[in-house]
Formats: sequence, structure tokens, C-alpha cells
Amino acid sequence: PPFAHADAYPTRVRLPGPPLMLVARIMAIEGEAGSLTSGRVITEHDIHPGAWYLDCGKIPTCIAVEAGQADLFLSGYLGIDAVTKGLAVYRLLDAEVKFHRGLPGPGETISYDIRISRFARQGDTRIFFFSFESSVSGQPFLSMTNGCAGFFSAAELAAGKGLVRASMERRPEPRSLPADWTELAPVHPAGVWESYDDRALACLRSGDLAACFGPAFSLGLKSPIGLPDGRMKLIDRVPELDLRGGRYGLGLIKAEADIRPDDWHLVCHFIDDNVMPGTLMYECSLHALRFLLLRLGWVGESSEMSYEPLPGTAGRLKCRGQVTAATKKVQYEIHVKELGYRDGVPYALADAIMHADGRPIVQMTDMSLRIPGLTAGKLTSLWRGKQSGVAQRPSLPVPIPLFDAGKILSFAIGKPSEAFGEPYKIFDSGRVIARLPGPPYQFLDRITQIRGCKPFVLEAGGEIEAQYDVPSDAWYFAANRTRTMPFAVLLEAALQPCGWLAAY
Repeated sequence: PPFAHADAYPTRVRLPGPPLMLVARIMAIEGEAGSLTSGRVITEHDIHPGAWYLDCGKIPTCIAVEAGQADLFLSGYLGIDAVTKGLAVYRLLDAEVKFHRGLPGPGETISYDIRISRFARQGDTRIFFFSFESSVSGQPFLSMTNGCAGFFSAAELAAGKGLVRASMERRPEPRSLPADWTELAPVHPAGVWESYDDRALACLRSGDLAACFGPAFSLGLKSPIGLPDGRMKLIDRVPELDLRGGRYGLGLIKAEADIRPDDWHLVCHFIDDNVMPGTLMYECSLHALRFLLLRLGWVGESSEMSYEPLPGTAGRLKCRGQVTAATKKVQYEIHVKELGYRDGVPYALADAIMHADGRPIVQMTDMSLRIPGLTAGKLTSLWRGKQSGVAQRPSLPVPIPLFDAGKILSFAIGKPSEAFGEPYKIFDSGRVIARLPGPPYQFLDRITQIRGCKPFVLEAGGEIEAQYDVPSDAWYFAANRTRTMPFAVLLEAALQPCGWLAAY
């Protein structure tokens, strides 16, 4: 009853709803209710067989951290809603996470000992400082320290400046590969990048490495590791991958994900304040790093390997912006800073920046991955006899697309404004526009160059370069006795860029 006042507020501090409500039990509470002082709560999370989030048979990094979410419960118990009165909402600001052992799996229970050390006030904004220690079967599992979160009004969130990075954090800092480093998969020289569209990532999720990365990855694996699917499908495409690029010269990847208002992670987090969890942002960056490591040739059977944080390495998260239902696209920019083998097991260390609609909002430092189940020896044996050195796919550098498959698909069957911007908003509904064909008769994947013309200016002389990736299992091969592309498809593939240019 002392908390009944919060029931009438437009928002209040919440735990996430299912499927991201990860507190199975609250075992103990310490602290004076409503006091806005220090407090403590002990919770547990059970990892069940068949849990929706399992990745390689283990709890993923983001879920392991997110399950320590009862700092939300504790801040409510200590009385934050009596101060915010539903006019300010919770946002994570900072956290540092260090794992002490490998990730647990089904049948195990994680215990979280969560403490709020103090509340503070900056103007009208309330913040609090927190930490937790977690364990599995009484053994240390992970520590979250230097946690800071605040409660912000809509005006404060709208006025946020995003991530402010010092020039020193952007300055090149070249590093070297280990002295005994051996290339496995073919690698382009620095400055030559590759790009991968939604279809390529779908092939990777289905276990078809060669369809994603090229014929060099036809390695005879029965069920190769890829990227997670279902709710844990967190990146849609990779516009840029440079295996010798980035701030440290050890690899750069830029990945994208489309945001939709009904995305599960928004709808459940939180029920009256939809916002993407910071832990999931971290996991998206890990998936981008994982894609880069797969492209390096760190592949194997999915039943024999997994992805885990590097024990003893503290990863830091700094959040200075939000992803809401109004966000259209998020981008993850990962700079690899260390690659090698520790005790024979491959590992990587990286820094990451997340952008929301082009604006930097989250910084992740010393993000780590190790791949137990893989060894340097296994990888050398797997790739022995395969071509190494300079990559053969693609045969020419693949430029960053000016218009990618997602925008082209929007022009074909979606909202034309998502393809060409505000001037085409009038065609999103109620008015007819000349369109490209949709799948399966769409034979255009990206526009890579535009010369001699400006958008929305009807003048002759414009030129574009377009690309179409011919799938090895395209429907028209199966339908044609000669197993070649029918002439009608070839003509259509040449015609569709003309229609696109007319619309542009």
C-alpha cells in the first residue's frame, strides 16, 4: 500500500516484461523502503533447457548481464517513484563488467547480489550508483562495477547531445598481429573493403558459409557455426568490412540493424517506456565482431564451439543516448584492437561505437570474445590446402553501397520514402508510383556509383553503377533445363537499374 501512489503515474520504474524479465526469485532485500538511501537485493535466474536465448548451448553475454536487472526493482523499493512521479524514466549511463569464468548453460542457476550504494541529485535529475556480484554454484561468475543510472524527463532525453568523444579516442593507433600469426581465409590488403547484404547474413545464419563469404569457405563442415537467429537476430547487414582497417589496423566492421516500433526488445522494455536495453546494444556489437572473426576463418562445427567473454577482462559501457520506436536504423562500428591465441584458444579484443540514425550514442571499450572449442591446431588443419593470402571474393573491391538492398526493397514493395527520402513521402500511401518488381523478380541488390545527376532533377546525362548478386540456388536455375540464367532474367537485371535511376 505505501507504493499505491505510483500506480496512477504515466510511467514508473519497472522490470522488463517477458521474454526479458529474467528475475526468477527475490531471495532477500535490505534497506528502508522509500528512504532513497542504500539497499541490497539478492535474486536468482534459472537457465532452462530450450530457453529462447541459448547460443551454442549457453547463456549469451547480454542475457547474463541483463539478468542482474533488479537494480530497477531496488530503486523502486527505495522510493524513486515518489520523487519522479512518472515524469522521469530510467536510463543506464555507465557500467563495467568482468567475467570470472565461462558462460553457464541449462540446468544451472545464477545468483545476483545487487547493491545500490547511494542516490544523488544533479539539478532536477536523480541518479544512483550500483553494482552486483554474481555466482554459479557458489563460484564467482561475473562482477558489474561502477554502475550509474539516472531518471530523465522527456525534455532532458530530447536535449541529450549523444556521445562526446575526445579527439584522442579517434586517433589512429596501429598495432601488430602476433609474430606467429598465419592467415587462414583470404584477406584483402588494408583499405579494400567488402560488404554483405541481408541475404548474405541469412545464408550465414542457415550455416552456408560459402554462400556468404565465397567458395574459399567450402570447408566440408557438417553444421558450421554462424550467427544466432530468432529473437537473437540482432544485425541485418554489413555495409563495410575491412580486415586490415580501423583505428588499430587489425580490422573494422560496420554493421546495421533496422528498428521497428513492434520489435520485441522495445515492446517488453519497458511496458510504458519502450527503449532498447543497453545490454542488447552490447550483444549487437558482439555479433558484429563475431561476423568479422568468422570472415577471418575462425569457423568450426556449431556443436563443438561457443563464444564467451575473456575472463578477467573488464568491458566498459557508456550510454549517452537512446533507441526508441522513433529510431529507424542503428549502426555498430567495431575496431579490433587485439587478435591472437591464448592457451591455444582464439580470442579478440575490440572497441565499439553505436549510432542511432547516424548519431553516436553508446561507447563500448575492451569488448572481448574467446572461442572455446576452437584451437590454433584445429583451424590450421581445417584450412590446410586452401588458398590463402589475397582474397578472391570479391574479385574487385566492393564499394560501400550508396543505396543498399534494404532501400531498394522499400522502393519495390515498402515505403518509397524509406528509399528516396522526404520528397517521396507522398507516395507512402494513397498515391501510385512506378515501382521495381518485388522478389522473386527483383534482380537489383545495390547502387554503388552515381555520376552526372542530382536527386529529383529531371535532366539527361546521369549515370549509375548497379550490382546484382546471382544466387547459386536461384529459382530460375532450377526452372531452366540448361541450368543457366534465362535471357529474360538477364535483360530484366539490366532494365531494373534504369527504372531505379528514373525514380532517383
